[in-house]
Amino acid sequence: MHIFVRSIICILQMVILTCLNAQPMKKLLFLFLAAACSMQLAAQGQADAFIKEAQAFLVKKDYKQAVLSLQDAINEINQAIASQTGELLPDEINGLKAEGEVETTSAAMGMMGGGLQITKRYRHPANPNNDAEVQILANSPMVATLNMYLSNPSVMGAGYKSVRVGTTRAIAKTDIEDNGSGGKVRATEIQIPLGQTLIFVRTNGFATEQDELAFATKLDMDKIRAAVGE
Repeated sequence: MHIFVRSIICILQMVILTCLNAQPMKKLLFLFLAAACSMQLAAQGQADAFIKEAQAFLVKKDYKQAVLSLQDAINEINQAIASQTGELLPDEINGLKAEGEVETTSAAMGMMGGGLQITKRYRHPANPNNDAEVQILANSPMVATLNMYLSNPSVMGAGYKSVRVGTTRAIAKTDIEDNGSGGKVRATEIQIPLGQTLIFVRTNGFATEQDELAFATKLDMDKIRAAVGE
């Protein structure tokens, strides 16, 4: 379903980019509405209302307001996808337990690629200096740059290295930081590209790189990939 949603989003982007020519815009709007109405939305209520509102504006030939209503519908659909994707993140990974609820954000179209952002934080119950954050950015414009680095490691910045998270190639960077109590801890950021989606795994206080990669490997990349429509 999410691949279908991405197709609808692409159609809407075509509508928005169409110059003030009513006839091509009208055809694209009809195409979007036909596709949107044929799918079963996970969070139908508000999205359905926006789609019906867009249809009413279309009848009135008020294409600008129709586009705005469709944007609202897309934002609702994106939020539903973000919530479903967040549910795939485990409540506990290798002894670290989730803190609070999953945070989800659906960015406005045209801002940072118009993607979704899902964030979940973890902390070891017996070691407050051992924590982690998982962040998923769908439709991230940063993926192209990351893939360039992976294909040509020589252009990576100082401290960055190519690693594998399961079977997926990623980039990691580790710094040694003060833990605030006079000690030192590892602080690592792992960037994992999945199609047009970018996953950040930020860890603090892990003993070794192997422990950090073992944490990241517990994320079900296949399910995440499917959830965001890759």
